[in-house]
Amino acid sequence: MKSWTRLKFHLEVAMPLTIAIFAAVLAINDLFAGKYGSDEIKISNMRNNSYQWYQSKGIKSTIVEGQVDLLQVLLGSGSIAADKREDMEKLVAQLQAKVRKYEKEKTEILVGSKQLPEDQWIQPTDGRLGLIIGAKEYDGFLEAFDSAGNFFDIASMLFQLCLVTGSVGLIINRPAMKWTFFQVTIVTGLVGLFLSGGGIWVATRITI
Repeated sequence: MKSWTRLKFHLEVAMPLTIAIFAAVLAINDLFAGKYGSDEIKISNMRNNSYQWYQSKGIKSTIVEGQVDLLQVLLGSGSIAADKREDMEKLVAQLQAKVRKYEKEKTEILVGSKQLPEDQWIQPTDGRLGLIIGAKEYDGFLEAFDSAGNFFDIASMLFQLCLVTGSVGLIINRPAMKWTFFQVTIVTGLVGLFLSGGGIWVATRITI
């Protein structure tokens, strides 16, 4: 009886203290989840913009390729006057160079400047070359943010479960059950803390 009285006394102090601590950790976890969730939305928008930019370059390239094909057909068919052939051939060469430029730009937009040698950096950003973040790089960032979000979501669920079991443990008088609920509270809270830390670790390693 005395041992239960002592245990009950300690649990009556430890249980609310534990609940308060994990409630505070839950708030911190949700704060980080909200912050990195906002960052994920921003990155998603940037990714969409990159793919739209890539598609616009592809459309321009296709149009110019069509012009090249048409001119080459005209040259091959003899429809161009002899005195205009040289000018037309120069125009075809210029258009072909433009197509090659579009293809290089598409590659830089898709994979990012950092993935290419410096001589293939051709699109300036704020007056500087080599700053293009590729659409595929954004895909990688989004995967990392999604992984971090999963950590935060599971951690939040465990923290809430921890608070529920702790609250139930407070109103239970049976020694064995009270002790069991206290143990469950501690375990779920610690696992949630571990997962929350994992989410923060994954999110902070994302460098843009």
